[in-house]
Amino acid sequence: MNNSNTKKKILHIITLFSIGGATENTIYTVDGLIKKGYDVDIITGPNISSEGSMYDVCKKLNIPVFTFKHLKRKISLFSDILVIFQLYLFIKKNKYDIVHTHSSKAGVVGRVAAWIAKTSIIIHHNHANPYHRFQNWFVRKFYKIIEKTAALLCDKIVSVTYTIVDEMVKDKIAPKEKFIVIRSGFDVGKFEKFNSTNNYKLKNRFGITDNDIVLGKIARLSVIKGHIYLLQAFEKISKQIPNVKLLLVGDGENKTKLLKFIDNKKLNDKIIFTGLIPTNEMPAVISLINIVVHTALLEGLPRVFTQAQLMGKPIISFDLDGAHEVIEDGKNGYLIKPLNIEMLTNKIIDLVSNINKAKDFSIYAKNNIKDDFSIGTMVEKNHKLYQELLKNH
Repeated sequence: MNNSNTKKKILHIITLFSIGGATENTIYTVDGLIKKGYDVDIITGPNISSEGSMYDVCKKLNIPVFTFKHLKRKISLFSDILVIFQLYLFIKKNKYDIVHTHSSKAGVVGRVAAWIAKTSIIIHHNHANPYHRFQNWFVRKFYKIIEKTAALLCDKIVSVTYTIVDEMVKDKIAPKEKFIVIRSGFDVGKFEKFNSTNNYKLKNRFGITDNDIVLGKIARLSVIKGHIYLLQAFEKISKQIPNVKLLLVGDGENKTKLLKFIDNKKLNDKIIFTGLIPTNEMPAVISLINIVVHTALLEGLPRVFTQAQLMGKPIISFDLDGAHEVIEDGKNGYLIKPLNIEMLTNKIIDLVSNINKAKDFSIYAKNNIKDDFSIGTMVEKNHKLYQELLKNH
């Protein structure tokens, strides 16, 4: 970055700092921007999540993180108004050139506060659509109105998928020219070059044998992530395929309910909860999985899709949001009609039972990565966006 821009001040605001794609995206982006000469801070809400946090990562990278206790995921008139006022004062005091918000709650209160503070450039990062088909009509309509209003307050909306952009343009949230797609980046090399020959210790840790066929789902244990649909399918699959196991990677508030279902169906010896897995251990965990299954009801574009592809793992997913941008049905995995448990069951059985097809899917997955998901590309695209907007102001 040239000398005239070395002191540009940027603020990123995200609701929660829990382990997950949105947080990792934010941290990697901020770290890269700091290395390019920007002065960047992060604001987040209190760590009250069972999904783990990434404060330690920021500490190691020397990224300044400020916690605002009234920045919460749930709607609260008192907290939301208060945090808008607190954010306004913080933004005004620090004179940021750009405010860049992430996630739905921080996206709304952050944009409002930055707009009141007369921030030159306001950007919102849409990691997943805040409204979706599984909400009731009133809730969906409410979120649409909120998003449409908040969109008026910002200069650009970043999306991780083209599908979400198309949907939001169709719903008249904002005109197409206000959107830009920047893929969520990660350390591609760790997955591409991972050597799985020494993963026997991890297999022993989770009780997996060489004869086991392992299905895996990587997501926080939340209702919206749809674990229950996979469990319903797995109950039927396990009756037909005795050596199948299910690896559930992550933690969250829905774990107790999932355990109750598993106990009632007597599936305890076939389902493994890994708990929270650090980002650097994810390649090793994915190496244990034969087929990645994703049954979330709301998702932007899970990075695990590309991570699995890089490691030659077939993917079976509900056909929602950006899934079809990575999964080619019948080539590197299967796209399932959402909530169709019978179809989900049959497609998993089909792939497990057909070794040659699974191998073909694996080879195709590795050789047909459609886009660049590297951290470097993600940072560079954000940098170019900043430069373009700064130039026009």
